[in-house]
Amino acid sequence: MLKLESDRLDYGTQLRAPSGYALHSALATTFSLDLETLAAASLALTLDQTLEEEEEGELSGERVALLESIDQLHKRLMVFYQRGNIKVPGKFNRLFALLEPLLVPVVALEGADGAFASFHPKVWLLRFTALDEDAADRWRLLVLSRNLTFDRSWDLAVSIDGETARRGNGDPRLLVFLRSLAQDPRHAAEIEAWCDALRHVAWTAPDPFDPAFEVLPGFQGHEKTAGVPLDLPAKLDDLLVMSPFLDADGQSMLADLASRTRANAIRTLISRGDTLDKIGSDALSNWNCLSLSERVVDGEERHESRAAEQQNLHTKLIVAKHGAQAIWHIGSANMTNAAFGQPGKLASPRNRELMLRLTGRNGKLGPSALLETWKTSNVFHKHEFRDAGPVSPEDDSAMRRAVHALSSAGWLLHVNEVPGEPGRFDLRLDTTPDGSAIRLPAGYKATMRLLCRDDPRALDVSMAWTDVSLTDISAFLSAEIVSPKEVRKRFVVQAVLSVDMLERRKAALFRDIVGDSRKLLRYLALILDLDPSRTDWSRADGNGRSADVFGLDGKGALYEQLLRAASRAPRRMSRAIDIYRRIRAEVETLPEGLDPLFEGFAAYHRERNA
Repeated sequence: MLKLESDRLDYGTQLRAPSGYALHSALATTFSLDLETLAAASLALTLDQTLEEEEEGELSGERVALLESIDQLHKRLMVFYQRGNIKVPGKFNRLFALLEPLLVPVVALEGADGAFASFHPKVWLLRFTALDEDAADRWRLLVLSRNLTFDRSWDLAVSIDGETARRGNGDPRLLVFLRSLAQDPRHAAEIEAWCDALRHVAWTAPDPFDPAFEVLPGFQGHEKTAGVPLDLPAKLDDLLVMSPFLDADGQSMLADLASRTRANAIRTLISRGDTLDKIGSDALSNWNCLSLSERVVDGEERHESRAAEQQNLHTKLIVAKHGAQAIWHIGSANMTNAAFGQPGKLASPRNRELMLRLTGRNGKLGPSALLETWKTSNVFHKHEFRDAGPVSPEDDSAMRRAVHALSSAGWLLHVNEVPGEPGRFDLRLDTTPDGSAIRLPAGYKATMRLLCRDDPRALDVSMAWTDVSLTDISAFLSAEIVSPKEVRKRFVVQAVLSVDMLERRKAALFRDIVGDSRKLLRYLALILDLDPSRTDWSRADGNGRSADVFGLDGKGALYEQLLRAASRAPRRMSRAIDIYRRIRAEVETLPEGLDPLFEGFAAYHRERNA
């Protein structure tokens, strides 16, 4: 189990529907969010495509495949993320506008204390419906240590499959966790629909774990309501803790766990080298400390990889031996006071987390078995402590308060069309509805800019930009904070638009990207294709031969594809009809015969569903 050379989960594969199924709906939670990663994930969720690293450029940018996959997720996906923790994209993509209604910013704590608390769970909940309508729905629960980003750190994930049944066997705490997400009443009904359906799901944990599992939400609260995402016996025989970030004071959970182990127990702590150095060997003297090999951390740079990044540890895992049983906790929680509280002084957690508790036989899954498995990979080494250098918690605290001040502001983006210039707009960004100023720590400065322009404005009560095109309007704005020591922090905030312009922007995007009748035909042909490849979608942007209406184009004409879809894939036919109607008014010239063709199939579709 967890052989580093072979036991790997492909993120894209886990988001794809099982054979014979299609995505019904999905819900995700993440601490940090990369818009480009979410756009790429849409390919797996709706088009059954994965994005290989060497082919990222092939399906990046403003491509037809991304337009289709993101648009299909409208009203089918909700992504809850830590407010103010969207990565600034390297390049603006107008398709980001389609992601806006999918995203729900949340916080772990309101008020000033929220600067030191994080919404931190990393979960995907996926529901799939059968193409054969008589089959039961399939479900997948992914619990990860990885955020929704392209980060290349070492992470862990557990994938658990389920099926709708007469009697469900899920942990009711999963429903508690889901209900805690609905901070805005607009999402409460949707969340409740998820909870109703989940009561009838029968889950099975993956081999070699026991079939049952527990969901452990972590959240701040009073003594009776706070949730600590950990459930371990009072006495432990052996213990392994893996966490990239640590708190090791005498009141911490790490100290509490060490005190629960028996005198002859083996206590193993695996973390990042710099994290261990900051804590020091004295505070960790009762732990066998390991860190990820520097050859692994800097592996991409050593191999002169393109856009090399560090591959550091990001896994959160606790494995305990209790008699013949192994108990695992895997998920989002670092071994910190923010995630687990301080048991030594009865302090509850500040973060919102989620950990999955799994059990199995110690001989296969216990701490010693894992360490023995990892020996052959030579990835973890006994840590050699070094001087960590000076640490300035005051600077970190001030930057956190500055980020919190900007991310928690009530950003409102006023959109005004320029008189006499259709499709051109003047924008005004207000920090708060009441016109009050944002207060930053002394000496801190901030700027705001549109993602589409390198034209920042110094933070003020109101900031303005002129002559912005319709498709460049975005609720996402880039913020940059600069400390007195010139430390910079960049992130994206999500504003509210003064006018709901989503459908108008979407129509303009379809017109610009689909472009002409040739691209429209290719687009419709791919929607109707029962098994389009990644290459097929790439050619939809204009690199391949065009589809036709009645002749043969290699896979069958559009007419033949509509006939096949009508009998074998009515959902695809319905989607093609919807797309055709949307674009019909946007494309100047259409091939002869296309209007009567689609009107005929639309009439058939209406009669069939009457």
